[in-house]
Amino acid sequence: MLSDLQGEVYVTTLRKCLSCILLLSASAWAQNSEQPVLALTREHLVKSAKIYFRDSTEFPLTQNMTFTVTDSAGHVREVKHQATDYLFNGYNPSRKKAVGNLRGKESFWALLRGSKMIKAAINSTFWTMMPGVWIYADPAEYIFEAQNPHNGIVSAKLMPVKSCSPLTMEKNPQTYFPDEVCGPGVFELHDDLSFHKFAFDASGLPVAIKTASLGNTTLQSYHAEVEFRKVILPGDKEPFLVPKQVMARLETNKGNIVISSLYEARKSKQ
Repeated sequence: MLSDLQGEVYVTTLRKCLSCILLLSASAWAQNSEQPVLALTREHLVKSAKIYFRDSTEFPLTQNMTFTVTDSAGHVREVKHQATDYLFNGYNPSRKKAVGNLRGKESFWALLRGSKMIKAAINSTFWTMMPGVWIYADPAEYIFEAQNPHNGIVSAKLMPVKSCSPLTMEKNPQTYFPDEVCGPGVFELHDDLSFHKFAFDASGLPVAIKTASLGNTTLQSYHAEVEFRKVILPGDKEPFLVPKQVMARLETNKGNIVISSLYEARKSKQ
């Protein structure tokens, strides 16, 4: 048993220790809160692109696309799937080589003429190219705006300097891809400056459009996202980014159309 004097000394010592812990915790919190947070710049995007969007050899993927149509009440009207071989060739749009190719048992053009779902799957193919279009565009064409970091992700918005014309989808309506891509694009990066996601929201809306799934409608929102995955190319020590998931969502007054594709590395045939 502790004497009264020993107990008093014990309590006093304990209080001092607790005070020290609180002071140390407050000091550590203050130091952490004062640490500078990375403010993403255009130079960061270019640097990341040189590392993760560099030209690559052909990287074979399997694309699993899901095409979903819902009505204005949210009820599912249509769900279709399409599995396709996809040959990915990088992000630089200035390359003469095609950025991506879809392949199947028939020729590409035969598939394109004959299948609505192949045409819808090309929507995702086009969106895999778009991050490179933004990265390699003339800096004078976009206004760069850094965003507040969130959950370890830093991001920046690139907004077109010129106003966007009303959106149209008349050239290839069955791909559900705009004739001209115009609107703000947002890049999200991890703290190692590797790309996490690219997102786009079309400007020039609402507009009247016609689709095979919903007929004559008013397009109210067009949102697309590309999420990336790190892979190691044969003979290369540095990681490279390929599409992991691509999604395009068209919201209209009659319902919504969602085209979502998941990508996996295609196993070589023995």
